[in-house]
Amino acid sequence: MMEIYNDWILVSSVGLMFSFLFIFEPYGWVMERVLPFKPFNCVLCLSFWCSLLLYAYLGVNPLYAIYTSFIAELSYRKLVNE
Repeated sequence: MMEIYNDWILVSSVGLMFSFLFIFEPYGWVMERVLPFKPFNCVLCLSFWCSLLLYAYLGVNPLYAIYTSFIAELSYRKLVNE
């Protein structure tokens, strides 16, 4: 049971990390000048693909990448709108 809790804490924290990455000004500069294409300019895409690779490497269920991307997208929208 503790492993499930650890996985969900990891999923939530990685999702929040990606949402905060997109409001971080230096990443915005890099995204506009160097990486102006998908998946680097979309919160949902970048968080999905990067967390999929991260979870596969760590041995966590890769399907959690879907939840991570939704958490990242929704928290990013909440951060931008307020």
